[in-house]
Parts: sequence; structure tokens; C-alpha cells
Amino acid sequence: MKNLKYGIAILGAVSLILFSFCKKEEDITDQENSGLTYSQSPIELNGIDAKFSKDISYGPYDKNKFDIFMPASSTPTPLVIYIHGGGFLGGDKDAPYSAMWNGSWDFPGEVKTLLAHKIAFATINYRLLAFDGDQEGVLKSLNDSKRALQYIRSISKKLNVDKNNIILCGSSAGGGTSEWLAFSDDMADPSNPDKVLRESTRVKGIAVKATQASYNLQRYVTDVFKDYDFTWQWYFQQDPDMIPRFNSFYGMSDTTRFHSPVIIDYRAKVDMLAMMSTDDPEFWVHNPQTPVVKPTKSNILNHHSFHAKTLKQWGDSIGIPNVVHYGNYQDPSGETFVDFMIRKTKE
Repeated sequence: MKNLKYGIAILGAVSLILFSFCKKEEDITDQENSGLTYSQSPIELNGIDAKFSKDISYGPYDKNKFDIFMPASSTPTPLVIYIHGGGFLGGDKDAPYSAMWNGSWDFPGEVKTLLAHKIAFATINYRLLAFDGDQEGVLKSLNDSKRALQYIRSISKKLNVDKNNIILCGSSAGGGTSEWLAFSDDMADPSNPDKVLRESTRVKGIAVKATQASYNLQRYVTDVFKDYDFTWQWYFQQDPDMIPRFNSFYGMSDTTRFHSPVIIDYRAKVDMLAMMSTDDPEFWVHNPQTPVVKPTKSNILNHHSFHAKTLKQWGDSIGIPNVVHYGNYQDPSGETFVDFMIRKTKE
């Protein structure tokens, strides 16, 4: 009997240890998943079962934050990441929470459509450029968006998203950023000590509005506006306020450095047209601006229909599938922004 009591005591102790170990493991798991806190959705979800988390940090800078809507799902969901516009000088990740473009773009409605299809939706911030005298140029902003994509992939299990089923979308500067990510070769760095930067940057598709064809601004002369005999010297006479922005875009002290070897190399790193290759994802573009005229102001210059036309011409010549609407031209498919993204997540 004494031995039996002793055995029961030992068994109880072992059970307690095992229970404590399992509880400790559960606590560790809970701690690993404790980085997400949930907030009230900034848009009315109309009964859609989804959680919202805001201001998740993906990097060391104040602007390195993103928000995410996560639909209830027992399996990992596709993800759409929105990159805001603003000429790399302004804008914010909260843009999708209200109608845009004088109410003509019901972005909250489209977010809800995605969530209803069990597609998560994230929207990111990134560092902006100084209007005059920026030292780093646009690669600062682009690389922040790259890191956001990689960071989201690195915590995909926590977010319950499928890291291999991601679509990018954006407007204006966010559209161009989406192109830069989509048309670049995979920028994963497998040996980087920062685990985030080991993640892939490849995506399944991009959907962009009011975008630019390239951030090598010489392409405005040689490709986008070639029918207008466009030159930067001529444009600066029409819009002298563009000069400091032009310099900041590449971190230049003045426009004379535009053709220097250093800036030519910089321009090559942001030339989305030259980056295009047959293995790049399908793209959807909408640049409806009319009338189609020679640009004399920055809004026309950077959102001109010819940006979309040029992207289509290059995509067609290389063999990249695309759905493009520009000016009065409508793609025969008639496919919309949100329908394109839903389709791509199912492929």
C-alpha cells in the first residue's frame, strides 16, 4: 500500500510537471501572438466578421506602420496590400477609410467587398520625401514599402494570411511603388541577418490607379511623352515649382546632376519599364485623365493617360498579361479594380 501511495504521488508530480510544461508552451504561444491588438474598424463592416488591427510596426521609423483587416477564416486568407499616393510628399494609410477623388471612388465599399470574399486588406505608411533638399530620394520610400511587404510575410501565420497569395494595389505614388515591387527581380536576401529581409518580394498581381510608367524620369522624354516633343527644360519653364521636387526625387543638389553617372545609376534602379520581364505578374491599370494634352502642371504630368498607355505597350511587347484603361480607352474585358484582385487571388 505504501508503494502504491508512493507511485500515485510520483504520477501526480509527473502529471503536474507535464501540465506545467504544456501550460508554459501555451503561454509562449500566446506571447508570440500577443503583438496584435484589435481596434474598432474605421469603416462600417455591415456584419462582415473581421478583426482590425492598427499601427503595427514593421521597421524602425515612425512612418513604418500598417493597419490590417483580417476576415474570420479557419484557413490562411489571400491578402491585398494598399500603398497610398501623395507624390511621396504626403498621404496616409488611412486613405481607404473614406471615399476618394471627390466621392467617385468608394474605397470603403471595395474594402468590404474584399473582406466578404475572405481576402485580408492591409494599408501601409512609409517615409516621405522633403519637398526641397531631400538627401536620399525616392528609394527611401520604395524600400520602406518593400520592407512592409517582407515584414507582413514574416508574420503571415500570426495574421492568418497566405504569404504566397498577395496582391498589391495603390494610387499615384502607391501605384508606381506597386509596379517597382512587381517588376523588380525577387529582392529576398537569404543570408541577411535581418530575417525580415530574407522574405520574397514577388506578388501575384498589382492593381494601380493614376500611376506613373517609370521613376527614371528620362522616360518621360523618351517614352511617355515622346509624341509631344517633351523636354524637362521646357516643362520647368511651365511649372518652375517642380524643380525642387525633381531634385529631391533623386537626392540631387540641383538639376545639373540629372545626367551624372551617380544619378544615371540611381535612375536605373527605379526604371520600372526596363525591369519588366516575362515572369512578372499580371497588372491592372486605370489612368482615366482627360483631355489628353501636353502636360504643363504636375497633376497632369504624373497622372497622364500616356503613363498607362506606355505600360500597356511595354507589357504587350514583353508578354505580360494586363488589363489597362486609359483616357477614353477601355480594356475589352471591362474588369474592375476589385474584380481583378479577387480573380488573381483565386488563380
